[in-house]
Amino acid sequence: MFQLKDVFIDRSFAGVQAENPDEPLRKESDLCTLPRAQERSDRKRETESKATALTDFEKKHGVTVEQKDDKYIITLKANGVDEEIARTEASAKGLEQAEKELGRRIAEKKKHLETTFKVSFSTDGEDVLNQWIEKQDCSWERGAMIKARGPNLNELAGIEAALYRAQPSHLTRDGQQGVKFYFLTDNYYRKDPALAYFISGDKNGRQAVYFEPGANEGKPATEADADRMGKHHLYSIEAVAHHELMHNAQHNMGWSTPKTKEGWARAVGWMPFEDPKTHETKWIFRGKEEDLYRRDKDHCKDEAKWCSCTKAGGLLNAGAQEVASVKQAKHFTGDEIRDRALVKPCTYYFVNPLEMFAEGGMKYRVNERRREELLTESPTLYEAVKKHDQYEINRTYGVDASQQPKYIRKPDGYLAHNTAESRKAIEDFEERVKNKAKDKSKR
Repeated sequence: MFQLKDVFIDRSFAGVQAENPDEPLRKESDLCTLPRAQERSDRKRETESKATALTDFEKKHGVTVEQKDDKYIITLKANGVDEEIARTEASAKGLEQAEKELGRRIAEKKKHLETTFKVSFSTDGEDVLNQWIEKQDCSWERGAMIKARGPNLNELAGIEAALYRAQPSHLTRDGQQGVKFYFLTDNYYRKDPALAYFISGDKNGRQAVYFEPGANEGKPATEADADRMGKHHLYSIEAVAHHELMHNAQHNMGWSTPKTKEGWARAVGWMPFEDPKTHETKWIFRGKEEDLYRRDKDHCKDEAKWCSCTKAGGLLNAGAQEVASVKQAKHFTGDEIRDRALVKPCTYYFVNPLEMFAEGGMKYRVNERRREELLTESPTLYEAVKKHDQYEINRTYGVDASQQPKYIRKPDGYLAHNTAESRKAIEDFEERVKNKAKDKSKR
């Protein structure tokens, strides 16, 4: 913006009385139709409004908008590349044009995923379910109906990447259709936000994944994008989708049956106990030194704590004496439990055996680098996930006449025909990772 000292004032034009040269120049606010202070304020509001519009557009569609001269360049950052979606004039009209192009691409991508994987997606304004509300007395009631929205292009890119590597975990238990992905506009549990949930039966009884409001906002679409943006793997939409599809796999493989769930839980260091007060099944996590831990809280509104415990689930204080409450027990951080664990969790999210296993499944499938991390950090969890994964593959795609799998999963996460070449690729990968770990331990 120009300054007053840079302007030549024609006094007669400005309305100043020329016959009185000693009269001071008119105030700055008189030089324009609008007072200069107001003009600055209006321009600032216009700039802020424009910036807000662009930010809102980016959040809504999961894209980036860059202005070059008089053009907006709309870009989707997915699968490790920047794809230009549209180039429009830098205006509200330009954004409308870009939105139409995004809508066209979304419809095209949804059709491809629905046809290829039999999955489906929520639509704008669709009813989902009535919100769960936890009351002060810890009982539950239903609230208002939660509405859904349709997915944006960034979300579809992340889900697509997961679907190609997660199969057959995208299918419902009968194998006849895929899961449905919902994008909620309000939290599933009021005042308890999360990233996503697996649901064994939606309003139509279909297995589904619910993405919470804002869960994907600002998130990289895929692991390739998370790596190049310097984000932790849990930030990618692809990784979250893998985690929830692993829960779907657990459902398909009978984890709802206590005996099956207990078998897989014990394989990765967990064992069940019955809470004597509520008679519900809870879980104890085993440490390396025969030490035992459980995660619990005294009241539903409290924060859950990791505590020392007995084989029967009794809480222990710092003196190894049984106590009646979580508040009285000896507490540990998640990091401490992870370091003490008999079977080390592969991430910092391991509140129960289902979640720890789902995180392992995510790392096993999402790409070769994550699988290497899983095998290096937690070989026992790796083997359990690998075994579970192959059972599911065999259940869905069958075995040959000699009872050998028709398909196996390669280190990059993709399924492949069970050939000598595919088997060797897996063997070579595992041997390389194990040898690297041995060399590191010798140093």
